[in-house]
Amino acid sequence: MLLLLAAGLFAIGTDGYVIAGLLSPIGADLGVGTAAAGRLVTVFALAYALGAPVAGTLTARFSRRGVLLVGLAGFAAANLATTVVGDYGAMLAARVVAALAAAAFTPAASAAAATLVTPERRGRALATVGAGISVATAVGVPLGTLVGEWLGWRATFAGVTALATITALGLAALLPPIPSDAERTTEGFTAIADMRVWAALLLTVTWIMGAFTVLTFIGPVLVAAAGVHETALSAWLLIFGIAAVVGNNLGGRAADHYPTGRLLPISTAGLAVALVILALLSSTGGHGRLGAVSAAAAMIGWGIFGWSFAPIQQHRLVDLAPSSAGIVLSFNASAIYIGISGGSLAGSFALERLGAAGVAWTGGLIELIAVVIAVAIAISSTSRYNRSSAAVR
Repeated sequence: MLLLLAAGLFAIGTDGYVIAGLLSPIGADLGVGTAAAGRLVTVFALAYALGAPVAGTLTARFSRRGVLLVGLAGFAAANLATTVVGDYGAMLAARVVAALAAAAFTPAASAAAATLVTPERRGRALATVGAGISVATAVGVPLGTLVGEWLGWRATFAGVTALATITALGLAALLPPIPSDAERTTEGFTAIADMRVWAALLLTVTWIMGAFTVLTFIGPVLVAAAGVHETALSAWLLIFGIAAVVGNNLGGRAADHYPTGRLLPISTAGLAVALVILALLSSTGGHGRLGAVSAAAAMIGWGIFGWSFAPIQQHRLVDLAPSSAGIVLSFNASAIYIGISGGSLAGSFALERLGAAGVAWTGGLIELIAVVIAVAIAISSTSRYNRSSAAVR
């Protein structure tokens, strides 16, 4: 069951990320420039960011099983429309619908994963489902890009449609009933008012913003850092994606055994170090074997530490609001896409004014801010735990 939920997230992750590599043919086919085609990415991210908390709140009264099925079916329908649209306006509309459907499915899938297992296996369940996104980064995006190059960009979205449809049918046949949060919606709003939740959401925004400041323009950064040729970029991204899958799994396992508040600084600090290494290499022009090895180590560290964050953070949010996990996780999903949008804007600004090295430094500095927030959360969590222990004694 968890693998079916992961397959749904794999389809959504591939759909959301692969479009960046297909902007030129999409723009040419729809009669717009690459810059205008790029707005399809922005529109998707903003629609998701705005839609996730709204969908999470409005669907709290419905069975999670129903939300998952309708969300994934709507996502498949929107992608089917994408394969036949003939103009830019229709494409924008299809992307908005796909984003809203994805915004309903993704947090519901994570909440369902947390519900379907015992608490001591929650982290691993969240990591299993979340692996759909990391595998999409490692495999789905390169494969989708190749399909787009060979058969046309519409074929890529047809493949996503087929996968989403098959997964929806599998869930319809196998997914057991999962209670709604209808009786706990008020508790959900109470949880959102909790400053610990807001601190966690701020950390999510900062974490993903730092990462996507660099990831959005990873091509120019790797060229500057290690002299990576464009033809080798897919291999580098594959290595990064494999490391991300490993990191996601390690994060889930760690969250089941250690306090999540103490794990967050480790995850963000490891990512910050990786980005700073890329920044240093970009600034010094670290070409040659040493530069390539150092950049590869940084990318692997980024994948492991950076992607370990997601299951740890989700586990923490579910712990903070166990009775309204769907609502809280929907806000976290929104925070992720706000951070992605902010990161792409920050990276674009830095690239235009400071070059590729400036992109890496900007991402590293943002990630250092995330480390500070994570440390503050860890200190607060430790203080709260100590006070609770003292009260019990």
